[in-house]
Amino acid sequence: MEGSVSGFPGMIVLNSHNYADWKIKMENLLIVRDLNELIDRKDIPTGVIKFEWKNLHRKAMATIRQCVDVRILQHVPNDTNAHDLWHKLSTLYERKNALNKASLMRKIVRLKYTNGDNIVVHINIFMGLVN
Repeated sequence: MEGSVSGFPGMIVLNSHNYADWKIKMENLLIVRDLNELIDRKDIPTGVIKFEWKNLHRKAMATIRQCVDVRILQHVPNDTNAHDLWHKLSTLYERKNALNKASLMRKIVRLKYTNGDNIVVHINIFMGLVN
């Protein structure tokens, strides 16, 4: 599968066009590895040793970076914790997807069936937009 990540079955590489799908898969991967708390909170939880917390951040960052296209990594070279890395990627790519969704909505609204056209072709065009 093109864009898949070695060592992470079913995971895709983040590029400038697939942030929404990548985000869901990455969150699931981090949950399975018990690293999801690191993208949600920056502060050290009570009872956790600072060294252990930093080590968990390194593991989470390594997991995230392995699933990011090399052209995107150059935009986040100096992040020191998973929380900052996650939010920077969100800032860079989530906004663009909102614009893409608005564009898709306009295409769906403008899609019209003309009497006499092949209904299967029309439905396939619609499904292509939705999926």
